[in-house]
Amino acid sequence: MISKIIRIIGITVIIVFTFSSVFLALVVKEMKEFAKEDSLISKLPATLEDIFYDKRITYTTNPMEKKIVLAEIDDESLSKIGQWPIPRTIWAKIINKLDHFGAKVISFDAIFSEEQPSCKGQVSTDEEFAKAIHKFQQKLGHKVVLSYSTETLPSKFTFVEIPDNLLNYIITVEGEANTYPQYISQSNFPIDILLNANPALGSFSAEPDLDGVFRYYTIVSNVSDFNLPSLSLVTYNAYTNQNVTLIYNENQRDMVFNQHKLNINFMGNTKIRWTGGIDKYQRVNIYNILNASDDDAKLKNIFKDTIVFVGSSATAAHDLRNTAVGTNLPGVYAHMNVVSMLLNGFTFQDKDTSATISWTLIICGSILIILIQLFKNAIIDLIGVTLICTTMFYLDQLYFLPRGYEVKLFFALLAVILIYLWNTFLSFYITSQEKKQIKGTFSRYVSPAIVNEMLSDPSKLKVGGEKREITVFFSDVRDFTSISEQLGAELLSKSLNFYMGEMTDVLFKYYGTVDKYIGDAIVAFWNAPLNVPNHAYQAVKAALEMIEILPEVNKTLTAWNVPEFKHGIGLNTGECSVGNMGSDKIFAYTALGDSMNLGARLESLCKFYGVQLNVSEYTLQSIPADLRSEFSIRTLDKVKVKGKHEAVTIFEVLHSFHPFKKDQDALNKFNQAFNLYLEKKFQEAQAIFKELKEKFPEDKSSTRMYESCSNFYLNPPPADWDGSYVHTTKG
Repeated sequence: MISKIIRIIGITVIIVFTFSSVFLALVVKEMKEFAKEDSLISKLPATLEDIFYDKRITYTTNPMEKKIVLAEIDDESLSKIGQWPIPRTIWAKIINKLDHFGAKVISFDAIFSEEQPSCKGQVSTDEEFAKAIHKFQQKLGHKVVLSYSTETLPSKFTFVEIPDNLLNYIITVEGEANTYPQYISQSNFPIDILLNANPALGSFSAEPDLDGVFRYYTIVSNVSDFNLPSLSLVTYNAYTNQNVTLIYNENQRDMVFNQHKLNINFMGNTKIRWTGGIDKYQRVNIYNILNASDDDAKLKNIFKDTIVFVGSSATAAHDLRNTAVGTNLPGVYAHMNVVSMLLNGFTFQDKDTSATISWTLIICGSILIILIQLFKNAIIDLIGVTLICTTMFYLDQLYFLPRGYEVKLFFALLAVILIYLWNTFLSFYITSQEKKQIKGTFSRYVSPAIVNEMLSDPSKLKVGGEKREITVFFSDVRDFTSISEQLGAELLSKSLNFYMGEMTDVLFKYYGTVDKYIGDAIVAFWNAPLNVPNHAYQAVKAALEMIEILPEVNKTLTAWNVPEFKHGIGLNTGECSVGNMGSDKIFAYTALGDSMNLGARLESLCKFYGVQLNVSEYTLQSIPADLRSEFSIRTLDKVKVKGKHEAVTIFEVLHSFHPFKKDQDALNKFNQAFNLYLEKKFQEAQAIFKELKEKFPEDKSSTRMYESCSNFYLNPPPADWDGSYVHTTKG
């Protein structure tokens, strides 16, 4: 019940947070709505949304804008012209060339606020420029637009008079103005000789957002109580002969043009709806324009009836900006994009509609992911959240973005992802607490592997089991009873725990599962509850390592004044019933079956054969030949253990310091002699075993086989003898 309440509270907080973030992103608009009075926290949602919007528009495609062309001042042109600033006689020639090629409007993204020196006795370069402007504008519908810039303050005491030319472009206003009027403190207008040519004038002003990206454009400036157009807006007016009107109301300000509406905030800024960067506009560098022939059909085709922006991409101009569609984009592209917006009516939809869509997406996405997570399936949850987010993204790409809806998709997606993560975290936490309880209960009694199996499938805690092939392990400390009689209870416990700990570490290293500890004995198995590839091989490796670390274990025991431990290990592979055995309340994970019994018998025979490791033929047969070749193996005997009628061949896998491991010839002779023994060639076998027992007097198996050969040589076995030795005791 408490977890459900926490879940609901978390989801509610996420929805309220994303709703509020959408509101802030719409209202604050990166310092441009409320005159930079907002806190950094309030600006953050807008910044995040803008960054995400920038990424999204890079996936949209828009056709090439053929009505706008860039006459580019690039590094190549500057190098070939060889002068900076460029002489205004060249600008005059460019205007004449563009006039010849059919351009309709020429807009200069440059301010000609200072006179340019001329040689004495020659016509002023400024005058030539002015004449070219005047001549171009003699044609009906043709216009040259020059730029100006101002610095403004909200105080009338800083008032600077504006040129009369500018008064021709005051924008009509409907409604009561609710703006922040500014007054010119400093200005950079074109020089008088150029103003006298009666060009159109437009300002340019833009400030980057918090992340240094230019997304907004000052399209209208309220200067000295006049609403004056930007360079882009004047260019649009000159090209279309369409007037614009500002409509004020209590909440917003819109610019109406050619049956379209453009939202403008109270600082005169509008967000640029970028159609693209360099690849969306035709461009010709000014050097090629200057040197083109008057009959250049290609340039006539490019410039006919177009708006030509003259702007710089040259490094020396320092007019490269980070924008929504690319870094280091020449500033003139902002003007070109705004004009393209106006020409194509490519504006944003009403922000209230976009807000409604954004909030609807948050609600719908949240409900969907909540419903999907009711299935309580991690894979379905992941697929669900992926599908919801993908659907939202493509809905935006294919419908909302092309139609100008400025959907706050970042927070819509964030709501879905946060709810998914919140529910996933809670489910994980609740499940982990349940698993912790299970682990706390069972880790004291079973191996970590079994605990993990229980945690992955709690149903395995039921009494019962399954049939599966396993490799069983039995080990026992030799003469432990006599050792225990020499030690006090505390030292006995300490010594045995140390020995058991070292051996158990090896078991776990090779993926074994401890079944139980019985006094000084260890019972274990491989391939249950988890599947262990090559489990017989892993078991043999573990047994060998136990034998090889025993001397180090004994060093510690000797330091404690404890007699050295010697142990025997039996391994067998076969099918057993494995699972939780016991009552409903008390049970243990164990294995039952004949294979377990045979493994126990093999361990007990270690003492009889004088070996530390006794392995059945079934275990060796289960090891692939390439892995089995890693071991040195000695055939010990063919036996029938107590209670069994089938003979089993048993083997000793030699550890690294076994004398036969160091003498391959002796090992080969032993195995050869044993085969002769099975073939009833007792005299030949006896001779080899005699040689081996004399060479290795401590090897009990060589001595035993010599005695068996001697006995059968004198008293031959019956004709149906299969070579097996029948054990009538367990060890």
